[in-house]
Amino acid sequence: MEHNISGVWYGMTGNTMGEKQRLMIVLEKTKHGYKGQLKSPDRTDVSLPMDSVDYTAGTLRFRVNVVDISFKGGWDAANRRFGGLLTQGGQQAPLNLSQDQIKAADVYRRPQDPQGPLGYREEEVMFTSQEEEGIALSGTFTRPDSAQQYPVVILLSDAGPQNRNEEMVGHKTFGLLADYLTRRGIAVLRWDDRGTGGSKGDYDDATFEDLAADVRAAIAYLRQRKDVNHSKIGLLGHGEGASIAAMAASRPEDSIAFVISLAGAGLPARQLQEVQMAQVLRASMPQKGDSAITRYIKYTQPWFKMLATETDPDVAQQKSRELLKEMYRKLVGNPMPAEEEKYIERLIALQTTPHSLSAVRFDPLTYLQKIKCPVLALNGSRDIVMDANLQLPAIEKAVLTGGNQQITAHSLDGLNHLFQQCKTCTTSEYVTLDQTMDPAVLDFITRWVQAVVNLQ
Repeated sequence: MEHNISGVWYGMTGNTMGEKQRLMIVLEKTKHGYKGQLKSPDRTDVSLPMDSVDYTAGTLRFRVNVVDISFKGGWDAANRRFGGLLTQGGQQAPLNLSQDQIKAADVYRRPQDPQGPLGYREEEVMFTSQEEEGIALSGTFTRPDSAQQYPVVILLSDAGPQNRNEEMVGHKTFGLLADYLTRRGIAVLRWDDRGTGGSKGDYDDATFEDLAADVRAAIAYLRQRKDVNHSKIGLLGHGEGASIAAMAASRPEDSIAFVISLAGAGLPARQLQEVQMAQVLRASMPQKGDSAITRYIKYTQPWFKMLATETDPDVAQQKSRELLKEMYRKLVGNPMPAEEEKYIERLIALQTTPHSLSAVRFDPLTYLQKIKCPVLALNGSRDIVMDANLQLPAIEKAVLTGGNQQITAHSLDGLNHLFQQCKTCTTSEYVTLDQTMDPAVLDFITRWVQAVVNLQ
């Protein structure tokens, strides 16, 4: 007779990037077998009812249609758990389910995460974008505890909808930066990107210009505060955030005190796109030769060129379909029609949003040349996303061309895109590294800001 498996079962799964998430399986015995619910506490508080549950001959099977998830696993009596495979969207990953609770702290080991007591003030804040409809943006403001006016660093996150900590595979880069700076006399404002966390709006609908306007709204909010030195508000952008920082700082009327570019772009987006693609392909598929990578990039060029130049969204979608069909067949051969259609629809959905089109058309040189305040540009020497040897000289040249001599540019040895000391330095390695950010980088940034704002 099989044992009763009613109760809460815990497991952990991950994606190809190494990002982990906990799963909770709640099973309840009924007259006819079992019913159940699935929950991912790291993503949502919502529990999803299982469409089917079967436990027969030591094998557990369940399915949740709404998220296309299924599980099949056998009972391991020695370890008192089910061991099997979780399938979602055709992708499989191993999953063990036991009744030993998995806590959030067990998911990743991140020793640099800030620990209390904080020794400074942390405040939940809300401000509104400057658009007519006024999108509410939710964030955190931290400042030293004593009552005086402080310089402020505004943190701007990398590509993709990010929360205020710029959290990725358990690394809370902006949470760490904010803690480090605030403990050393510098206030920090950071917020959830549009449509993320407590912020309203839709990230995909926001162009670079919209995000730069959000920065101006943040500055207007800070200049209403009595604990802020209004003449010492600066910007720190990571990756795509550095481009937004350059846009926001290019307007002299906003009087930005300084700009920090972490792994920022100096090359125009179209040129950068091909460089990034080659670097990522070379790192992720070392078995492929340069000729194969060159051929892959050649096949993608017509589509990306069209996205960068076609201004009519409807025409862009129509042309995308034709170009992607040709591109896919060159890359894959003779695919199944259903696979081809799925591929085309997915890429059109991803790359023709207002945000994506804004990104592919962006030229940082236009804005870097207009910045008149001190600029610090840092890139990791082993960053495969933003090549320091290409980006830093371009950033420095653009700032100098605009007549601004206040530019400090450094390539930091042995660091990846997140400014971690790395080994393979691929993006999939992020999750395996305990370090969130090299302490030397934290110190470099802090000392530079302190010098710029004359903070003794």
